[in-house]
Amino acid sequence: MRIVKSVQTKVCVDGSLMKEFVLDEPLTEGFLAFLRQFGTVRYLDTLKKPYFSFEKEQFISIKGFVGDESVEVRYNKEYQDLLGDYFHLLLYYFRQGPAGIMQLKQIEESLNEKMKIRQGTREGART
Repeated sequence: MRIVKSVQTKVCVDGSLMKEFVLDEPLTEGFLAFLRQFGTVRYLDTLKKPYFSFEKEQFISIKGFVGDESVEVRYNKEYQDLLGDYFHLLLYYFRQGPAGIMQLKQIEESLNEKMKIRQGTREGART
């Protein structure tokens, strides 16, 4: 899966950034299984099209319908600059198969370290 275009970008009331993307192929249950390796997936299959949401705390949330080619991605307001490419990374490493899971987990470790450093900097600025 690849992003074809960004349809819409909004700054939400809570300060988070929401982007709607169109993908080159429909979202699949295989992609949801991949997402489960990185966060919490909620899946509702009682609708005409199964609805899902994915949340990676402090990173992003993703919402959409299985079988659709569009998806809504919301980025955490405090780390938007660090996490702006995270959805792209999910799509890229999904295509890599099982090896992609390990590679993305290493990237996440690096991102988490950067987030901790930033939190430490903010705490230091308050004192």
